[in-house]
Amino acid sequence: MRSVSPSYYQKLFGLTRNPFLRSSLVELEDPTSIFSKQWVDDVLDSLAAETMSGVASAFVTITGPPGSGRSLRLHLLRYSYHRAELDGIYQEISAVEGPDAIDSILSTVYERSRGISKALKKLFLGMPDTLTEEELLNLKASPADAGDMIVKSLNSIAPTALLLDDVHNMLYTDERWSFFFFEMLREIVSVMPEGILIVTAMSDEAYDEVDKRFPALTSRVHERITIPPLTDDEAINLVSRRLSAFRSKIPEAPLEPLTEEVIIAANRLAEGIPGKLLDFLAKSLEVATILGRSRVDMYVFDKVMDSEAEILDYIKRAPPKMRRELEIIIRNFNGGPVILEKVAIEAETPVSIAYSRLEALVVAGLLEKDRAGRYYVPREAMRIERKEEPKIDVEKKEERQRGIPKSILRLKRARRSFF
Repeated sequence: MRSVSPSYYQKLFGLTRNPFLRSSLVELEDPTSIFSKQWVDDVLDSLAAETMSGVASAFVTITGPPGSGRSLRLHLLRYSYHRAELDGIYQEISAVEGPDAIDSILSTVYERSRGISKALKKLFLGMPDTLTEEELLNLKASPADAGDMIVKSLNSIAPTALLLDDVHNMLYTDERWSFFFFEMLREIVSVMPEGILIVTAMSDEAYDEVDKRFPALTSRVHERITIPPLTDDEAINLVSRRLSAFRSKIPEAPLEPLTEEVIIAANRLAEGIPGKLLDFLAKSLEVATILGRSRVDMYVFDKVMDSEAEILDYIKRAPPKMRRELEIIIRNFNGGPVILEKVAIEAETPVSIAYSRLEALVVAGLLEKDRAGRYYVPREAMRIERKEEPKIDVEKKEERQRGIPKSILRLKRARRSFF
């Protein structure tokens, strides 16, 4: 779908831009303005309040499917610490990052702990601002030493929080660094004093895998917060807050230009996952601008669903636990072919689980595998446009070569048949 100019949103809806795009969060100084609280957030707020007051420490894990709002909650925690003039250290772990992720955590925590009265420390104590390459190598020789250094650095700026996002990505890296990371984390939560909050965010399947491989770590979790699906009322509140954050004029109704019926229909189609809900509503606004309509009603939403019908119907043919992987191959990889590891990373599931699900989809006939072991949707199953090499019609090409002697053409034919 083509990109719509912000001026169209201003003209038709009185919005500065499409408020349902993921990039909208970047423009906001206060992320609380677009957040709709759920009951689990009271638990998280209570634990954060205790650590911010310095009377307790806590190790919390936030789990949920992609798009459930794990990252947003970490950004909200960082904002809360910043507003209280405390340090909230946010670290996102990229896929297949391995030792680089560990380097980043060690260096960031160390440098942040040196941020207070840095000039005085340098003048009287001679303390460096950053870790040297040699120091990093020495720390990475032992998870216990690395964890101990992080705890000491965090304690020097307590109350503080270390917020680790997309921790499931450490499962895709080299086994050595995966073990190092989770053992380092176990050391941190084992010895951290009051005033320190450690929060990790990952998918549900990843947490189960970590629990199986590192039970000594998960046994120290104070609270696992599993994000539930949005109720219809929560979805309406979320949409209302998103719209309010990007309005340029006062509307006649809080949900304008959407109707409550559209929001409920989109939420149920998204199965209560905020990210999917926002994607459906973002497309609905774009379709409305293309149609020149100033209101997103069920007529517009049905147009969006018409374009999605074939994909949604095909995904529903798979068992519920396997639909995420199938949808990723269709939407993210244009139907494939794609290797197992890429699907696992996008689905945020361990490779072993992704493999069993994809193989089951192959047996069910919803996917096929090529000779290289890559997965793809059968061509006859859906009308998915794939990039193909242009076919050359040999006879037509030779007809355009009428100026070439027949002996040369015969030689070319013979050469082709030889190869």
